Amino acid sequence: MKIGIDIDDVITNTSEKIKEYLYKYEKSGDGIKHIVEVMRGESPTQNIKNFFNEYMSKIFSCVTIKENAKEVIDRLINNGHEIILITSRGEERFRNSKETTLEYLKNHNISYSQIIFDSLDKQIACKENDIDIMIDDSVKTCELVNMSGIKTIVYTSEINKNISTNIKRVENWLELEKEIN
Repeated sequence: MKIGIDIDDVITNTSEKIKEYLYKYEKSGDGIKHIVEVMRGESPTQNIKNFFNEYMSKIFSCVTIKENAKEVIDRLINNGHEIILITSRGEERFRNSKETTLEYLKNHNISYSQIIFDSLDKQIACKENDIDIMIDDSVKTCELVNMSGIKTIVYTSEINKNISTNIKRVENWLELEKEIN
């Protein structure tokens, strides 16, 4: 089975690190005012664009891995599944993010079969790569991909926990592993 997995807030605790950096370095107040958009990787103001340009590479390099993520990914691969990382990270949005991401995955021994960067429309990426199941923290992404006939699972995060959906949710990697198996 080909399993598509988002990186930010699915494999890594990216929102936690973004918030930490916002409170420490983003002095205009735009980051806090637009916190939900920022957590989704959106840049609604020039100040936030500047913040992303200056800090996202650093944030991507020092995020923590979600508990059991590496171990479950390893087991999925050992059971014959292909892991395709599908992320909106990429040079279009975040300078140096490809290099930083590849180095981070290597340094943390996160295995994968393929990685797709700059995926702003994951529905298309899933179709083009024959993904059987997609895991993402974006409810909207999961619903769009699901409408294409591809099974999706919402990985619950701080940003999506209050968003209602009919898509299956998981709270952690062990739940996710059970749902996939």
